[in-house]
Amino acid sequence: MAQEIIHQLKVTGPGIDQTFEIPPGITAVGRQDTNHLVLVHPLVSRRHAEIVCADNACTITDLGSMHGTMVNRERLEPNTPTPLNSGDVIEIGAFRMVYEGAADTEPEIIIEDESASEEVDESVVEEEETAVSPPETPPQPVESPPTQTPPPVRARDTTTYTPGIIAPLPKPATNGHTKFSLPAGLSLTNSSYLNFLPDIYRTGYNNFIARFLALLESILAPIEWNVDNFDLFLDPATAPAGFLPWLANWFNLSFDHTWNEEKQRRLLEEAHLIYRRRGTAWALQRILEIYTGKIIEIDDQNHNLDALTFVVKIAASERELSRSAIEQIINANKPAHTNYSLLFIS
Repeated sequence: MAQEIIHQLKVTGPGIDQTFEIPPGITAVGRQDTNHLVLVHPLVSRRHAEIVCADNACTITDLGSMHGTMVNRERLEPNTPTPLNSGDVIEIGAFRMVYEGAADTEPEIIIEDESASEEVDESVVEEEETAVSPPETPPQPVESPPTQTPPPVRARDTTTYTPGIIAPLPKPATNGHTKFSLPAGLSLTNSSYLNFLPDIYRTGYNNFIARFLALLESILAPIEWNVDNFDLFLDPATAPAGFLPWLANWFNLSFDHTWNEEKQRRLLEEAHLIYRRRGTAWALQRILEIYTGKIIEIDDQNHNLDALTFVVKIAASERELSRSAIEQIINANKPAHTNYSLLFIS
């Protein structure tokens, strides 16, 4: 009966803990959403590696990624297919994957012929029965060992020792610094910098050179990650929260404490459209809608209004929102020569 192999990866890492079943053919692994297995992390390239499964075997190929692909702690050569065996550990960035290839077959049942039986050679049995055992020799007398006087028993010391109270050692001074936290994807006992040194320095997994280079890598690697993945800082959807005010400065926008992170990201995603039409009723209305989450109406065509005057109507009560914050937004985005009235309509 033909055996069908089920290829699986047990994936663990930041924000993921699942079993991924590898389909036949090519499976792309990387940071982009277009890959079959998406691993979102700065250490993972956009298209990092690919796994090819054909028949009952799988191979993995590193596609020239920046930080490489490890299989059983061995770095793969770029663009070189490597066969996978069941139990192999694949490391890509901060993610750890265990490959398993299990056969999905039913056990074969072997039916033995019950009519077959062992035949006993009767002649052999008769010979064994008629065999003459050799005469037994009388046992030799055993001499008793000479009696020895037991050594004197020493008196047991029954005194007990009670240690004194040892004062606990004081904790080392931190000088205001927080506890060191190792960045994800790095190790205290191994370093990828060993790949740039001759083999003579690789004397063991936990040697001094590896631990010394791991200290340097923990400092320099995060800087390299920021440089290699700086495009993530320029996207409002993936930029750190502390980086959002710097992006807003490009469009001459500013946030106060009333702007939460969700509103900031939403405004920055539309900032290029708002900035292009800044000073118009549409731009002001869109900023107020993002900030308040309410329906905004701007009336600047009413003939009963004074010249260069418009009315801002908000479908909410004044108790729900901050009038001063809204007036600050209007003053920062309206034409300088115009006046306005602010109305709350509940």
